[in-house]
Amino acid sequence: MPSAAGPTAGRTCTTHHLARSYFAEQGARVVDQRVVDDGDLITAGGISSGIDGALWLLEREWGSAAATHAESLAEFERRGTVLRTATASS
Repeated sequence: MPSAAGPTAGRTCTTHHLARSYFAEQGARVVDQRVVDDGDLITAGGISSGIDGALWLLEREWGSAAATHAESLAEFERRGTVLRTATASS
């Protein structure tokens, strides 16, 4: 798992509900959210949450119009909100 290498250790993140305890054991601060933006680490909680995360990254880097356009092309409707931590720099 990626956390064993350290990227999520001490960081706020999310993951699939079946892996939450593992990430927590590896030192991550796991929260029950669809998408978490912790600055240079963006995590998502599952398959459709991953699409939400990708659309969030588009919005964060290129604006809401780009994300809305991609959402329309994919015929996907975003759900929930993005948890932005205090350390998120954007």
